[in-house]
Amino acid sequence: MPCLIDTNILIDALDPQVPAPIAARIVDAIVDDARYSVITPIELLGWRGHTEDSRQSTESLLATLVEVPLSPAVANAAIDIRAVLPVKLPDAIIATSALVEGLPLMTRNVGDFKRIPGLTVIDPFRE
Repeated sequence: MPCLIDTNILIDALDPQVPAPIAARIVDAIVDDARYSVITPIELLGWRGHTEDSRQSTESLLATLVEVPLSPAVANAAIDIRAVLPVKLPDAIIATSALVEGLPLMTRNVGDFKRIPGLTVIDPFRE
C-alpha cells in the first residue's frame, strides 16, 4: 500500500546500519509508489554534514519518489491543525500532505503525529 514517508524514514533508508527487516519494510514502501512532503528535501538536503557522496545518494533516493507539493489544500489543512494542536510547522505540513493524498504516514516519530485526527501512522520499527 502506498504511503507518505517522513524524513526520518528516508534517513533510515540511507543508513546501512538499519536492521535488515526494517530496511526491507522501508524499501517495500519506497517501491510501492511512496511519496514525500515538500518539507522532506529541505530537511534532508539542508543538512550541513553531507559529503558529496551522501548528498548524491540522498538526491538519487528522492528522485525515485513523488513529491507532494505545498498546495492550498495542504496549507489550509496545516493551518487548521495548528490552530487547535501544538504541532511544529514542518510536522503539520508532512501530516497534512499525507491526509490530503489519502495516505498513511510512515515515521519513527509516532508521538509527533498520533494526536492528528484522521492520520494513520505506520512505524516500520514496530510493525
